[in-house]
Amino acid sequence: MDDEASAHAVPPPIRRQRAVEVFRNRFGTLFNDEVLSPSGRQGRYLRWQWSHSGVVIVPVGRDGFAFVPTYRYPIGEVSLEFPRGGCEADEDPVLAAVRELREETGFDCAPSALRPLGVIHAETGLIESEVRVFAAEVRPAGSAGDPSAAAPEVMESVAEPVWASRTEVTKWLQSGSVTCGVTLAALALALADGSGTGSAPPV
Repeated sequence: MDDEASAHAVPPPIRRQRAVEVFRNRFGTLFNDEVLSPSGRQGRYLRWQWSHSGVVIVPVGRDGFAFVPTYRYPIGEVSLEFPRGGCEADEDPVLAAVRELREETGFDCAPSALRPLGVIHAETGLIESEVRVFAAEVRPAGSAGDPSAAAPEVMESVAEPVWASRTEVTKWLQSGSVTCGVTLAALALALADGSGTGSAPPV
């Protein structure tokens, strides 16, 4: 936390007494830990730990921001999102961001062209793993350096990226068109950074 945030009152911690693993697959591990509350009462707390840290990429260009229409099985509908995913074993987050951007949008971006925006936690009440956020300067379709075809993973369903200006994004937020928490958090960091201001990406 920054100095201003750390100046606020700090609540007492919920202490882990024993980590209890209840499920594991190649993506991560679910725990149902035995914990001790600040009042001294014993209880349980679910905790999901991804196998590897995550990345989310904010594609920006002269047309604003690029969102990927993604069908999300848990909610049973299409969600407007920034490309995101997990790092592979021993993969640098920057290289993971380049890979995920290419897989989900077809956009190519040199690692040196990525700009780190910060770190977010997707769901602090359940998921312990962090997600690193990057901005990537890319070009919309119809310009030099058009994206190639996206190549998502087998269990992913995505459509072509949709560009939106900052004004359009504001309207989307007001209408509730974007509900993905990771995308909303990444967008907040990008707006604070000044990304997607309409300036053309470098040649």
